Amino acid sequence: MIISRTPVRIPIGGGGTDLPFFYPKFGGELVTATIDKYIYITVSKRSFHNNTRVAYSEVEIVERNKDIKNTRVREALKLLGLEDHLEITITSEVPGKSGLGGSSAFLVGLLKALHTYKGEDISSQRLAEEASLIEIEILKEPIGKQDQYASALGGINHLKINKEGGVSHSPINISFETIKDLEMNLHMFFTKITRDASEVLKDQTKSISEDASKLDHMKQIKEIGIEIKTALEKGNPQKFGRLMNVHWDLKTKTSNKISDNRLKNWYDLGLKNGALGGKVMGAGGGGFFLFYCDNNPAKFIKSMVDNGLEYVPFRFDGDGTKIMVDLR
Repeated sequence: MIISRTPVRIPIGGGGTDLPFFYPKFGGELVTATIDKYIYITVSKRSFHNNTRVAYSEVEIVERNKDIKNTRVREALKLLGLEDHLEITITSEVPGKSGLGGSSAFLVGLLKALHTYKGEDISSQRLAEEASLIEIEILKEPIGKQDQYASALGGINHLKINKEGGVSHSPINISFETIKDLEMNLHMFFTKITRDASEVLKDQTKSISEDASKLDHMKQIKEIGIEIKTALEKGNPQKFGRLMNVHWDLKTKTSNKISDNRLKNWYDLGLKNGALGGKVMGAGGGGFFLFYCDNNPAKFIKSMVDNGLEYVPFRFDGDGTKIMVDLR
């Protein structure tokens, strides 16, 4: 039995510049972090059964792995050339379709577990590359490369994507004091709204292709991401909070599906109650809010919860995907 544990991510800066409509022309640049909310994958040989069983929100039992309906599981097994009959179980601490990169985290964790099952050691870089290959090249998902690298690497990282799609990464030079400030003053809330990220991203891509000013907004988001990195490395999380507000204003202008009246009302409430800035994470349209508020956080949290949001405390994860149990 193999059990992997993989963190989900929160976007810190530059979100969207990893998307395929942007980086081939301008290059991408992001700051991303993983948190202590995890997806667990269990893989074991299915002895005494002539089939593979995959359990997630559904349960599949198939005689041939190529008949698995879950596309990420099927393609991961195919990529690694695994035809063994296996028991695969997926358990998540966060809801799906909520903007935390859970689908990519699940795939990274699955690949980590499958490589371990095969007795293969694999680097975080290679895991992220394989996950990106499956999601973007094989499954043609309209997503970027942030999530795979974030979950594979762990920690708070600076990602640069060149015009050919190559990704380089390094931990940002952030002090322990600044990390503690972020853990104390970044507040995450679940809207209880889930959405299909693909639909939001497709609409964003279409909107930007039809309006050059929206592409300019994305260029500004890239520059803001660079400013956020500098602010955090200089120990100025308050500036980061204010830049979050600028980022969110620009992002909402790139597609009508990113925000709506409910989300806008919650966001405005957050600012009214002391937040310097915030955003809906991931593609937008629902999922989780992230706010920076260092002015009476307890009062801020209560106000948001009283207005229908669910508070989700977190700390940063520094490990990335890892094997928790290896009983081969």
